[in-house]
Amino acid sequence: TLARTDVHLRVLSVDSKRQLGDLELGLGAIEVTSRVTGYQRRDVLNGQILGHEELDLPPQQLTTRGYWWMIPPEVLRRARIDDATVPGALHAAEHAAIGILPLFTICDRWDVGGVSTPWLDDTGGPTIVIYDGHPGGAGIAEMGFEFADRQLQATVDVLDRCRCRDGCPSCVQSPKCGNWNEPLDKRAAARLIRAANLPDPG
Repeated sequence: TLARTDVHLRVLSVDSKRQLGDLELGLGAIEVTSRVTGYQRRDVLNGQILGHEELDLPPQQLTTRGYWWMIPPEVLRRARIDDATVPGALHAAEHAAIGILPLFTICDRWDVGGVSTPWLDDTGGPTIVIYDGHPGGAGIAEMGFEFADRQLQATVDVLDRCRCRDGCPSCVQSPKCGNWNEPLDKRAAARLIRAANLPDPG
């Protein structure tokens, strides 16, 4: 089975902010509210979808640490990403960035969570958030904030070098995605990061 989860995120405080190319990078305390709304039944041998089941479970809250990128409108325009493409581009970039994160922080991809949204009230724009999966945080967000330039450059390198056409587990698909890896737009994610005018990490 594979669960479907609704996740809502709120920034509680901003401890640090800086520009990362044309992106706005932030670090702070966040509150994550998640609720499992259903699950997908799959054949264990071939992965074929056998059915969907709805659930009505109470929400769970996590107060932790996170860091995020807010993407200004001009970056989306340069990347040729319209309103319909924004969710898939952000979601694919989020997954790829989380997949590469263990190269720069002492963690496994299962130690962190992520949320990408076309609009987050607390940042005032399209935002990708990566958060520590441990209550109160364990230092992962701080390291991610410090190495965000290198992480994003490595992320676009993975997207460019992966030979798949539309996305695969080696680049943008995540085994823990609460939205069943939908929507994902690998090509738009690569255009988005390149359009951000990231500094050379050296």
